[in-house]
Amino acid sequence: MPNLDCLEVRFSPFCHDEMLPGTWYEPSSIRMKTLGVISKTLRDRESRPDASIIRELVLNYLEDMPLLKDLKDNLLHNIDKLHIRVVYYNGEIEKSEFASYLSSTLLPSVSEHLVELTIAGLCWGSIPAEFNGQGLSFPCLESLTLEQYIILRQDQFDWILEQRTLINLNLYSCKIVTHCLVQQPDFEDWDVNLDGWKKLPDVSTNMDEANYSHMSHPHLEPLEPGWYMNDLRWSDMFDRIRQNLPLLENFNFRCSSWQNYFEGLPLPHNDDLHNRYYTFDNGSWGWVLYMPADECPRSTERNYFEIKNMPGTPVGLYERTEPADRLALETLMEATRKRCGEK
Repeated sequence: MPNLDCLEVRFSPFCHDEMLPGTWYEPSSIRMKTLGVISKTLRDRESRPDASIIRELVLNYLEDMPLLKDLKDNLLHNIDKLHIRVVYYNGEIEKSEFASYLSSTLLPSVSEHLVELTIAGLCWGSIPAEFNGQGLSFPCLESLTLEQYIILRQDQFDWILEQRTLINLNLYSCKIVTHCLVQQPDFEDWDVNLDGWKKLPDVSTNMDEANYSHMSHPHLEPLEPGWYMNDLRWSDMFDRIRQNLPLLENFNFRCSSWQNYFEGLPLPHNDDLHNRYYTFDNGSWGWVLYMPADECPRSTERNYFEIKNMPGTPVGLYERTEPADRLALETLMEATRKRCGEK
């Protein structure tokens, strides 16, 4: 295939150290051997004058483990379009080591010449492993796609706003976390950063006290167990995108998966602002705490928010934030359309 310019490496979505009968598990060792063979093939191909250079690489279901330096360098040499969908070992939670490796080693190694970048995973980037691209610079990046990137704080998103060359930005099924139930020692073990969040009072606190304000509870070190809330909203984020990315011409914000935007399956029929916020409690992400208690589809940790109109409640947040979020999104979309029309 002398004219090949794109290569997709598709692994099993299931990671396990053992090959179990009747299952499509793929051990880490086999995955690394596969990548090693592919990287060698790519280097051998470069010595053939009649063969094109492969510049686009798709790593579908890449296991969340660091690559050996030589393997990484050989695999990513000449790549300017990189698309990664991460899978977690044995279906477990994401590893902090890989999030750090991604931001400090893998991405910087290709940052100078990368034109397109896609990162997808399952509720990745915040708890239990934070991805923060602070300091990342992609001077040639024109297109960035993130799927299920979970945002705890504004500074987690600032690295995106610093890529001033972006023309296309796709945020698929990305969420801002508004409420979080801190449980110890898990949060200390995970080193969760809730800087800027406010701790809500214990249930026993008198909610009717005139001097009470949820804004008066600063982030504590270490985090005390209990509920915390975050004031960050998508309206703020949309405004910052519009103000900080002057070349942006195409922006997508909707619930969508890899199969839709990358493999061409029909998009789900839902509102662009559908499920844009998340809560975190008892080790899982969700949106049901935004619903009234009598409409909740399953048993949840709801007793805390059953006091009607209590300060900081997530109940009704989707409805309360919808006008500002929609206006900011429409203003951003109008700005991108205007830029396209001016060309």
